[in-house]
Amino acid sequence: MIELLDAILPIVCLVVFAILTVPVVRLINKSGHKTGFTLAWFGAVFATVIAFTANLAMKYYALSPADGFVSFNLSDSTLSTLSSAFMVDGISIYMALIFACVSAAVFLYAVFFINSTERPAARYYAIMLMLTAALIGSVFAGDLLTLFIFWEAATAGACFLMLYKKTRESINATLKYIIMVVIASGLVVLGLSIVYGITGTLNFWAVRDALMAVGDKSLLTLAFLFIISGFAIEAAVVPFHFWLPSAYNAAPSSTSAFLSALIDQASYYVLIRVLIYILMPTEVLDWRLMIAIMAALAMVIGNLFALAQRNIKVLVGYICVADVGYSLVAMTSIIPGSSAAITLGIQGNLYFFLVGGITTALAFMAVGIANHYGLKTFDDFAGLGKKMPLVSLALVIAALSFAGVPPFAGFWGKYLVFTAAIQANYTWLAVLGVLMSVVQLAYLFRLINAMYAKKPLVDKIIKEPKRLLIPIFILVAAIVIIGLFPSIVLDPIQRVVEQFPFIP
Repeated sequence: MIELLDAILPIVCLVVFAILTVPVVRLINKSGHKTGFTLAWFGAVFATVIAFTANLAMKYYALSPADGFVSFNLSDSTLSTLSSAFMVDGISIYMALIFACVSAAVFLYAVFFINSTERPAARYYAIMLMLTAALIGSVFAGDLLTLFIFWEAATAGACFLMLYKKTRESINATLKYIIMVVIASGLVVLGLSIVYGITGTLNFWAVRDALMAVGDKSLLTLAFLFIISGFAIEAAVVPFHFWLPSAYNAAPSSTSAFLSALIDQASYYVLIRVLIYILMPTEVLDWRLMIAIMAALAMVIGNLFALAQRNIKVLVGYICVADVGYSLVAMTSIIPGSSAAITLGIQGNLYFFLVGGITTALAFMAVGIANHYGLKTFDDFAGLGKKMPLVSLALVIAALSFAGVPPFAGFWGKYLVFTAAIQANYTWLAVLGVLMSVVQLAYLFRLINAMYAKKPLVDKIIKEPKRLLIPIFILVAAIVIIGLFPSIVLDPIQRVVEQFPFIP
């Protein structure tokens, strides 16, 4: 039997540990074993969170609910705004586990990358924990208002992480991000107010049932455009993407890795919740062509702008923009009545969530080490393979996974999303995705060529920081293992898909 406490325990745990982190880290800094105690503290945090989430998963799959989800009503009225504040299903458990595990790997990097004796360091760690709690809260949300509150808390926390350096570039990037978030929040609230006016509720299932009975869809379409535009801004979907590369470039590499692996992936999840659970195409509103166009624009713009970059960290930022497009491709396969297309689409999205998050985090971590030594552009990376062989190897693995080269994990992600698009009769989108992957491979091989085939401008030996390489090669191992044995991820995803409520 699943209770409300089981769903909120991971969230409460992270919030409590976040509050305790500031005094605990300051106390640890007074000891003689700062790094060891800090690792032990955050190890205990994530071990507890993962244990609570795993316990929830075991209870859920032991229960195997007929509807595919377990809902917790916070009021007696089924049409109340908060009638289903929390909801547990296979997708939410899967995403919560991803957030907890990937966040733990990035935290390990952050502990070594950020100087814990700096005054803001304790607050930096605390905000990362709070942000993880907000993201897990958003995946367990059962109504649009709860989802919006948790999501806005996460985006607010992202501002503080970007601003950590307090440089002119980071302040400029953070202000740009804040402006975009405020605009996005206003659009989402406006859309939600229209939905509430139409249906009298914000509960996922009550909204869906009410919208299916609506005859004139013009007002619904307007509300949908407001909501999707708001989340598209925060997800950096083209043409709302321009804040992302500059923000990730100005932020510390631990922040870039954290936001690209967690915030970006969570934004796609939010789109899935809104588009599939509430606005199932043809049953409520057919949005697939619009998503296909957005996916095409993201793939083209992201890769072409990356092709023109000289700064490696900005280049990785544009790869994140392109990855938005690849994630959206799988959504076009959601066709009511076609179990094969829906299954492939959901599998592709869930697999890409994990692999895309791991690969972007790995790339930002590796580039962060090079940036620490003043290496930022293609010219600076010349001969890096000899000067920093382990960092270069990690970047090569990330690049090949980005490009979808077998046997790395990224290959299976692109195979699933493109196959799903073909089954949904969006073959042109799959062909475009393959062409853009070729472009991606071109500029990534340019990076590999610079690192291994060109002579360095300055022949200087660099001692690689071994501690920072630990989380990096944990992610390298994950990319290689998942690529060689994709069933490790696809088998659990299949169980998630079996619980999906809209597969006939």
